[in-house]
Amino acid sequence: MSATRTASVAVVGAGIVGLSCAHALMQRGYDCTVVDARGPGEATSFGNAGSISVGNVLPQSTPGILRKGLRMLADPLSPLKLDWPRWPHYARWLVDFVRNGRAEAVAPIIDALHALNAAARDAWIDLAADIGADDLLAHTGYLHVYSEDASFAAGAWERALMQERRVRFDVLDGAELRSLEPGIGAGFRHAVFQRDALAMRDPGRFCTRLADALVARGMRSVVANVSAIEPTAGGYVLRGDTGDLRADKVVIAGGVWSNRLLAPFGRRVPVVPARGYHLMYPPQEAPVVGRPTLWAERYMVVSPMRAGIRMTSIKELTALDTAPRFGLIHRLDGEARKLFPALAAAPASEWAGLRPCTPDSLPVIDRVGDAEVWLATGHGHLGLTQAPITGRLVAESMSGVPTSLPLAPYRIDRFR
Repeated sequence: MSATRTASVAVVGAGIVGLSCAHALMQRGYDCTVVDARGPGEATSFGNAGSISVGNVLPQSTPGILRKGLRMLADPLSPLKLDWPRWPHYARWLVDFVRNGRAEAVAPIIDALHALNAAARDAWIDLAADIGADDLLAHTGYLHVYSEDASFAAGAWERALMQERRVRFDVLDGAELRSLEPGIGAGFRHAVFQRDALAMRDPGRFCTRLADALVARGMRSVVANVSAIEPTAGGYVLRGDTGDLRADKVVIAGGVWSNRLLAPFGRRVPVVPARGYHLMYPPQEAPVVGRPTLWAERYMVVSPMRAGIRMTSIKELTALDTAPRFGLIHRLDGEARKLFPALAAAPASEWAGLRPCTPDSLPVIDRVGDAEVWLATGHGHLGLTQAPITGRLVAESMSGVPTSLPLAPYRIDRFR
């Protein structure tokens, strides 16, 4: 990077959240330089399930989560995994996570989560249309399927919450489910179909398409590792491994790596890395699955992608300096075939990435004190869904105009 100021705003992080921030800021007339150690869409944004879950109302922690979590840890096929040697990195987070799931704490979290997700649909449609990437955005809805009657019955609370918030969904019996997804396995008798959800056919490619569109409009994209942000006269210096960059304002959208950049401002966000995994199966001539489909009991999603079929699962609490354990996702290969028996014989590739998870399942979208620095991180499992609306909120806040949604639930100061 050059030591000469090149833009009014430096955005650290070229995942879907950082790029969405740059897009919204440029729409408001800001010059942007986006800096990322790997380049656009090459980290966590590359490997998600592709579901834009606009009907999601539940945080990860809800009443009874401690008992449920202990049961999941005893099940080798459950999605919850703990990297036990690294437990000091997430032990306090786990305590706060359980506290946020208490009945008296969870109601405002549900409202704040729903507000973001409900606003995400139009924001996504606008973004895809603006850069000519409608072909990557599918209006397929999101399907949740159940293999156990008890699990479906236990989901009545979530369905009631969705109904109260006017989330459109259909409850399907076995015959209706097979009419919608003919390739579904024999063991599934109940389903909930969120019809307004969208699907991304290639999340990594969307990021590169978005970056290319912004570069064509004047954005500078820099591949560099930013190690520190230092306040200086009239702005900030970003220290990078290929040189320094000066900027008037900064957006930190670095996911799980954001905290190291907050030190000069005396702030820290309780974000832990929750590693997720995927297996990619090669394209098949006969249709296998038409939309992102979640097996509720396994918390496994199988999604059609342009490059084939993707199966995602696992929430592995870990630390930044640990290696993926790909055996965790490969042991679910047989379970994916129970969900869709026509899957190809063997996966073609594997992937792992670190989701930035807060203990209340809400992102941080906020200005950092009085500094000309904004933070957009902590989106957890919903980074793809919430990215464009997050970008819009950051741009509105930076511009000093009323924000589309109240930012109070997403402020950094809620963690004290």
